[in-house]
Amino acid sequence: MISMELLLVIIVAAVATYLTRYPSMVLSRYLKVSPAVERGFRYMPIGVFAALIAPTIVYHPATAGQIEWAFYAAVVVAVLTAWLTKSALWSMLAGVLVIALLRIVL
Repeated sequence: MISMELLLVIIVAAVATYLTRYPSMVLSRYLKVSPAVERGFRYMPIGVFAALIAPTIVYHPATAGQIEWAFYAAVVVAVLTAWLTKSALWSMLAGVLVIALLRIVL
């Protein structure tokens, strides 16, 4: 059973999230965005993804800074796959497959 305080926190967070996003959705109907800003918006998802992944690549928390070659091999394969296919999905799948196979073999 969810406590009343937790339910209140969830509702307040949902309302706050909605209220911070709604004005931009309404204003976007009336404001024209320059092509440069539009290009920037197109690259935003991959930029956020890179910002989430980069710290893990530099300092892999599962090994507390120790070098785990299977992990770094998977990173290299994922980066090469992303570069060749221009697809985040294929690069993630390739990285997961490589690390799974190397952990089985090693």
